[in-house]
Formats: sequence, C-alpha cells, structure tokens
Amino acid sequence: MKILTKIYYWLISFVAVIGMIGYIAAVVIQVFSRTFLPVVPSWTEEAARYLFIYSVAVGAGAVSLKDEYARVVIITSKFSEGFKKFYEVLICVMLIIFDVYLAYYSVPKFVFLRFRMVSTAMQLPMQWINFSVLLFVILQAVSYVMRIILLLSGTDSKILLASSEEENFGNVDVEEVAE
Repeated sequence: MKILTKIYYWLISFVAVIGMIGYIAAVVIQVFSRTFLPVVPSWTEEAARYLFIYSVAVGAGAVSLKDEYARVVIITSKFSEGFKKFYEVLICVMLIIFDVYLAYYSVPKFVFLRFRMVSTAMQLPMQWINFSVLLFVILQAVSYVMRIILLLSGTDSKILLASSEEENFGNVDVEEVAE
C-alpha cells in the first residue's frame, strides 16, 4: 500500500504542477501580448482559468492525502493517540460521504449537460470544464480512503510522503512550540 500511495501522490502532484506551469505560461503570454503586441490572443484568459481550475481539482487530492489542510489542533492535541486516530478516521469517513454525495449530484447537473454548451474563446465543450468538479471529489475521496488505510495500519502519511527538503526545512508543529 505504501508504494501505491507514493505513486498516486507523485502522479497527482505531477499533473497539478503541469497544470500550474500551463497556467503560468498562459498568463505570461497574455501579459506579453498586452504589453508588446497589437492583438491579444483571446484564448489565453480562458486557458489560464481552466488550467487553474484543474490544477486545484487535482492538487486537492494530494493535499488531502498528505493531510495538509489548515486546521486548529489545540483541542485534539490533548487527546490520547488512540482517540486521535479514531477522530481522524471519523473525519475522513465523513468527508468521503460528502464527496460521494457531491459526485452523485454533480454528474447529471454539470457533467452530462442536456444542451451543448461551449466556452467563448476556445470553443471547448463545457462538460470538460465542469468535469473538474467530479474529478475533484473523486480524487479527494480516493485520497481519504488511502489515508484511512494508512492510519489503521499505523503509518503517518506526512512522514511517508515527506521529501528530503521538507525534512530539512524545519517544519514545526504547534505542539512542539507549545512544549
């Protein structure tokens, strides 16, 4: 499971980074053309928007798997390790239920539209753009399932997925500062 988790994390992180590089490239083209060219390409604004949306949708899976969402741990830091594990699993299960609910209702409303709609400049079918909502909840639910499996097997996903730069950077938990 550890190898599968690392491959999954690397893959979605890679796709998110590629999306952000595309986003930056589209914005640079837009800025350059507004500054130096007489005609601005109309597709760059839409491309930047859609690449950013997909980068966030894919990156949410990586953030969920590594448990890097911002949260307050003042109360939970006082609990025993067994209760913390139970609490984390409970939160993950609740988020999976919410993701399944959101996926169930996003498919007919946003992904499979009755009428053909296309974007203004790029003429992309809007189903491709709206698919990012479904991709977001699917990747997030898969990440939470993996986190539950890792939690129950006694593996910390932060330590498993930490890079050597993160280990040397000096990440400090609130609990360490409070002591």
